Amino acid sequence: MNKMNQHFDFIDGQLCAENLPLSKIAAEVGTPAYIYSAAAMKSQYDSLAGALKQAMPDRDAPLLCYAAKANSNIAILAYLKSLGCGLEIVSEGELVRALEAGIDPKTIVSTGVGKQKSEIAAQLKAGIHQINVESIPELELINQIASELNLKADIVFRWNPNVKGGGHEKITTGRTRDKFGIGEDRIEEAYGLAEQMENITPRGLSMHIGSQVFTVESFKQAFETLPALVQKLRANGHTVERLDIGGGFPIVYKDEKLLDLNAYAQWVADIIAPLDTQIILEPGRYLVGNAGVLLSEVLFVKKTDERDFLVVDAGMNDLIRPAMYEAHHEIEAVQSTNRPWQTYDVVGPVCETGDTFTRGRELPELEQGELIAFKSAGAYGFAMASNYNTRPLPAEVLVNNNTYSIIRQRQSYQDILDQENIPDWIRK
Repeated sequence: MNKMNQHFDFIDGQLCAENLPLSKIAAEVGTPAYIYSAAAMKSQYDSLAGALKQAMPDRDAPLLCYAAKANSNIAILAYLKSLGCGLEIVSEGELVRALEAGIDPKTIVSTGVGKQKSEIAAQLKAGIHQINVESIPELELINQIASELNLKADIVFRWNPNVKGGGHEKITTGRTRDKFGIGEDRIEEAYGLAEQMENITPRGLSMHIGSQVFTVESFKQAFETLPALVQKLRANGHTVERLDIGGGFPIVYKDEKLLDLNAYAQWVADIIAPLDTQIILEPGRYLVGNAGVLLSEVLFVKKTDERDFLVVDAGMNDLIRPAMYEAHHEIEAVQSTNRPWQTYDVVGPVCETGDTFTRGRELPELEQGELIAFKSAGAYGFAMASNYNTRPLPAEVLVNNNTYSIIRQRQSYQDILDQENIPDWIRK
C-alpha cells in the first residue's frame, strides 16, 4: 500500500476513499471519474503547517499559498481556504476561480513568465498580495497598466538561483537555461528601475526551483543563495520585506524519497527566518496529489501472442502525465481478489499508441467490467484533461468520511458542441 495514500485503503475487500467504497461511487457517478479525499488534503496541510510552527514557534506563520494549477476545482480551493491556505495563481482564469471560491485577494500571489495585459489589470483591480515579476519588460508593463488604473502594484522579483530541481526535465525551473526568473546580474538593475516607477512598490524576492523535487537537499542549496543577495540589496538601500520560497515538495508515485518536513522547516528557520521577512510558500502537488485517484472500468482484456492489454475507459485525455512525462502511477484493482497475477499493458481508448498508462505491469487477473484506480492522481490529472477525440471530461467527486459530493458534473457531448457553431455561409 502506497503510504501516502492511507486514505485510500481496503475495507471488507473493497478499495475505499475514506469510508466509502469506490465501487459505490462508480455505480452512482459512472467512470472515468476523479475521486478526492478531504481528509488526505487536511493531513498534508497539517503536516506542513505543523512542522513550520514547531521550527518557528515565536514568529508569524508562513503564508501557505496553494498552487492552484495542480487542481483548480473551486470546491478544492474553497476547502483548502478553510484549512488556512492562500493561493498562488498563474493565469487570469485561476484568479476568477479564486474569487469564486471566496479566497481573500490579500492572500493571492501571481506567478508566470508570460502575463497578459488583461491578467495584470485583473490582478491589480482585485488587490492581490503581490505579483511575482519574471523580467524587466514585465515590470515595465505592470507599471504602465498600474498607471492607467491609478493603482500601486506590490511586486517581488523572481530570483533564478541556477539550482536544478524537479522530477523531470519539463518541470525543472530554477536553472539559468530555464525560462523563469531573473539572474543575479539583473536583480539589482530591476530593483533600481522599480524604485523609480511611481506605480510600483518592490517588496522582495521569490524563488521556485521546480516541481516534484526528489533531491530534497536542493531546497537547502537554493535557500542558501538568498542571505547574501538580500544583504547586498539592503546594503544598497533596497527594501526586502517578503521572501516567497516557492514549493515543489515531492509526493510518492512509486518509491520516491519524500521530503523530511522537519528538516525542511528547520532550513526555513535557520536560513530564511533570520532575514526578518514575511515568508510565503507555494505547495501544490504536495497538498492534493496523493489525495486523489482516477477511477476507471475495464472495457476489454485483449490477449495477443506478444502481450496482454488491459483496455480501460480512461484515456490519455483524462490523465496525460504518463504520455507527457513518462510518469508512473500505481494501479490497484478496486475489488480485492485472490486471482493469480498477470502482466498487462494498461491502455486507454484514445486513437494514439501514446495512450498507454504503463507497459508490463503486474496486476491481479482482471475481467471486463471490473474497476481499477490510478493512484496519486489528485494533482495534474483533471487539471490537464482535454476533449481529445471528443471525449467528455470526467466527473470530479470530493469524499468527506462516509459521504461524497459531485464537485464537477460529467461533461456531456452537448456541453462540448455548445461551444462551437457552423457559419451561415457553410450552411448555405
